[in-house]
Amino acid sequence: MYPSLHSRGSVSEEVKAAKAIHPKGDYMNIFSVFVAATLLFVYPAFATTQLDVKALSELPENDIDIGRVALLLAQEVFPEIDVDAYSAKIDGIVTEVKKLTRGSKDPDYRVRALNTYLYQMYGMRYDETDPYVTDPRNRYINGLLDIRKGSCANMPLLYLAVAQRLGYPVYAVSVPQHYFLRYVDMGLKMQNIEATGGGGFSPDEEYIATLQISPEALQHGTYLRTHTHREYLGILIEQNGIYWGMNGNNEKAIEYLEIATRLNPRSADAMRSLGVAYKNQSKKVKEPLSQEYETKADECFAKARQWGATNLPLKDYVATQQKAQEEFRRNQ
Repeated sequence: MYPSLHSRGSVSEEVKAAKAIHPKGDYMNIFSVFVAATLLFVYPAFATTQLDVKALSELPENDIDIGRVALLLAQEVFPEIDVDAYSAKIDGIVTEVKKLTRGSKDPDYRVRALNTYLYQMYGMRYDETDPYVTDPRNRYINGLLDIRKGSCANMPLLYLAVAQRLGYPVYAVSVPQHYFLRYVDMGLKMQNIEATGGGGFSPDEEYIATLQISPEALQHGTYLRTHTHREYLGILIEQNGIYWGMNGNNEKAIEYLEIATRLNPRSADAMRSLGVAYKNQSKKVKEPLSQEYETKADECFAKARQWGATNLPLKDYVATQQKAQEEFRRNQ
């Protein structure tokens, strides 16, 4: 879990209003880790649902319902889920949050209301037993709706899906191996929302220092840029592309990852994932196709480096990031 530097108070009459959800300085856990799926993610060895991912990728920005597209993509991994039924679960959360907001247009109050319901009343929490996110349920939105535990892959996703249906200007933000959210409103000083840290606030500077974000990455917009919903859709499709590659369907992996990089063209991580898929495909075909895929892979890796992709160490990742976070906060 990534505990936020500043927590936000509750708005619920059912909890102590003066008590923050995650008090400042309470290191309840550490970073939620979205480790490279090609190394650690153990995927289910099945997939039967047919999805027209090309049609999905052509949806205009204003026609993308984050919750529904996330469920459609999750259905590829969990064919048994009922998309309409799970979408209704999201609507149920929206209804309950509305009771707390009471029509308020104040962005700070809205975020507090979301936090109060999701973390204190609904019980959404980080799965501390799975810090490297090897359980597929901790990657997809249906898993969080089922067990109310998750990771930085699906906790920001559900938060965003609810906020979007409430009509709030909340968008995804990516940093190395992690995602958080941003409420875009000039009237709100603390716009960043750390979904794995109780919805609290951490400044951009903390992410830069702790997650080793380079000036090149900031200049290119690789990390810390507010994503459009279409760009975030690219991130969700990228995850499924990795899923197909891990299940031996490299052609489909390439199809998905090429779409992901078109939707999210400044993502060094998506470009690197596509490079891995090209590299794997080069080993499955004969010349001259093999060399063509090798060349494409090298081009992808070169772009990812140029765009400032961060390579965080997998060994002792959690302890390393906690130490970096604590050092940053001591210097504030």
